[in-house]
Amino acid sequence: MRKLSWPGRDGLNRFWMLPALCVVAAAVLAQVMVAVDRVLPDDLSSPWISWIYTVGIDGSRSMLSSIGASMLGVAATAFSITISVIATTSSTYGPRLVRNFMADRGNQLVLGVLVSTFVYTLLVLRTIRSAEDPAAVFLPHLAVNFALVLAVADVAVVVYFIHHIASSVQVDTLVRGAQRRFGAVIERWHPREPVPTTEPRSGGGEVTADAVGYVVSVEFQRLSALTDEQDVVVELAPRVGDHVLASTVLAHVWPAGRAQVLTDRLRQCVRIADSRSADQDVRFAEQQLVELAVRALSPSTNDPYTAINAVEEVAEGIATAVSRPRPGNTIVEGGVPRVRYGTVGLEEIVDMPFDHIRPYAINHVPVLQALTDLAARIEIASIHPEITARARRHVEVLLEQLRASDPPPHDQHRIEQHVAARRTAVDDHERQMTDEG
Repeated sequence: MRKLSWPGRDGLNRFWMLPALCVVAAAVLAQVMVAVDRVLPDDLSSPWISWIYTVGIDGSRSMLSSIGASMLGVAATAFSITISVIATTSSTYGPRLVRNFMADRGNQLVLGVLVSTFVYTLLVLRTIRSAEDPAAVFLPHLAVNFALVLAVADVAVVVYFIHHIASSVQVDTLVRGAQRRFGAVIERWHPREPVPTTEPRSGGGEVTADAVGYVVSVEFQRLSALTDEQDVVVELAPRVGDHVLASTVLAHVWPAGRAQVLTDRLRQCVRIADSRSADQDVRFAEQQLVELAVRALSPSTNDPYTAINAVEEVAEGIATAVSRPRPGNTIVEGGVPRVRYGTVGLEEIVDMPFDHIRPYAINHVPVLQALTDLAARIEIASIHPEITARARRHVEVLLEQLRASDPPPHDQHRIEQHVAARRTAVDDHERQMTDEG
């Protein structure tokens, strides 16, 4: 069974996790550098190393104070810029994309490096002892000069941050990022080789969710090992992405008498959270692309070209899904079906962009043409005759809704011509495949 998640991934996606790790690393580095300085001789005559000792006690204190204060100020500015970009993106492209900005490794790394530089300089500064101090005179030359190296590196980090934050809010970047997430989750659920499929069973002991929220992920490997160890069969009731209540049945267990004993361990295999995630949720990953198109077609935005871009990008994930066997729903261990889970059908994946975008695109001829192209791509890629027919039916519904809206004759003629051309291309492709077969 493919691995769909790994422990700790959600923690690393939190905005504060990487900066926190950088701060810990800076604290350890400061202690190590100071410890090395304590074992070095007070002076070295070698011209290759003597430059390390050119900064005195007062100069070292001033330099460390300046670096620490300036880096903390730059970190605050970078954080303010990030929050401003998040607010703008949320209002323009949709609040569900905010999670992607929070999980952006570039933004996390910049904040972590800047804050860790401040922590490093602060910890090194406290170790400096002058002649007036009760303790012995001590100046960590190596650690002080390394702070200067960090300051120079931070300048490069700030330049990178400006470029990164500017490119991350571009429409092409947002759409492409959403497409990559959709493609990745399609690859997880739709492998090239068929996965076993079984029919649902009746009865069984019930395990409730005991939590309110969305099913974000399932640790399938852990669940499979548990069922094999306990010699039970488990069927998950909700699919990833479904909303559950505390009383919602989370799983059915056979034999029924084992349900109560395994309740806590089964719940630990299913993560329920307040918001959805695109890591395992096919519908949510696709919805992010579709939402970009829908928002672009709103009267306040009126950007059909972004909608076209989103429709074109969602095609790759859908084409991958329909070109492979239907997703399996069973994990088999030792020849015994141990875990059955719900999957997102190909019909749902194909229907979403048409059903959600079409009502808002009826007055935008280029977007309707893009939806027609999407249907043609699905027909060409699909190995399932019923999906091919479904894509063609969506085009027919599009034409019916267009004619009912009483469009200008010119626009209607353009769409009908475009549909005819795409159908001809699909028919030619089918004839070619038949001849080659």
